[in-house]
Amino acid sequence: MSLDDRRGRRIKLHGLRVLQETIATGSMAKAARTLGMTQPAVSYAINEMEQALGVALLDRGPQGARPTVFGEALTQRGVAIFNELQQGLRDITFLADPSAGEIRIGATPPMSAVAGAAIDRLIRRHPRMSFELIVEPTEILMRELHRRSIELVISRMAEPVAPEGTAAEILFYDRLAVIAGKRNRWARKRQRLTLADLMDGPWALPSPGGFLGPMIRAAFAAQGLAMPRVAVTASSTYMLASLAAQGSFLTIHPETMLRVPTEHPLLTALPVVLAGATNPIGLLRLKDRAPSPVATLFAQEVRGVVKSSGLGRGRSQKP
Repeated sequence: MSLDDRRGRRIKLHGLRVLQETIATGSMAKAARTLGMTQPAVSYAINEMEQALGVALLDRGPQGARPTVFGEALTQRGVAIFNELQQGLRDITFLADPSAGEIRIGATPPMSAVAGAAIDRLIRRHPRMSFELIVEPTEILMRELHRRSIELVISRMAEPVAPEGTAAEILFYDRLAVIAGKRNRWARKRQRLTLADLMDGPWALPSPGGFLGPMIRAAFAAQGLAMPRVAVTASSTYMLASLAAQGSFLTIHPETMLRVPTEHPLLTALPVVLAGATNPIGLLRLKDRAPSPVATLFAQEVRGVVKSSGLGRGRSQKP
């Protein structure tokens, strides 16, 4: 038996839980109260792990307990262990009663409409199912996916290749569009427009450091233009859409938000071509993590939403 195997046999889930809570609260006393234990029992559980591993997991001092580099490494992996255990318990619940499954999924703000439509379909058939939908930018969702705190992600991809460690199914291709309120003066124009026509804005755009920032800059650069003056910068898709809907602001966002679940009543895409701004929308999961039964059902419903919404045809197809 290798040294790692011998150490692994001596590490208990209970000990990992105690260590996580101690680090989270910064105190063995606080961890003991949270876990319903005595402080000596908390100290004993951590000491037992330190002896098994041969390293110190905590720095103990008057100000409380802080993780060492070894403690930090172990707890980071411990998060994934407990998430996998919780998912296993959910799988057992589903197998015992397929109408009562649970799942945590992630979607970027523009793709939350696709996720929401799929959830609505499943809830109609399985009213006791429960979903937790995490709506965040791509970079946050991918971090949580690798931590195994969410199981599936619907997100825009920079290219049609799965990021390292993931498996990706391309659902459709979506373009970025210049979006305006239907009462905006530019929305009444019939002729083809260019970005040069719209430089004076006013513009409300996603944060430049976000996932869409480089694509938006590249679209302007492709037409020989610098970025326009941006009156409002926001990470919230809802905020950007609200500003455009009021009639004066222009923004740039995925065209899907105008079509799912139904045609947007207040917004429209202007007839502007954005070079290189068409990207795949992927359904991503960890490559080494088999999908749960609920995840499999959810993926099937997402495909149905894409098909019924016509997202795989016309301008949404691969360029």
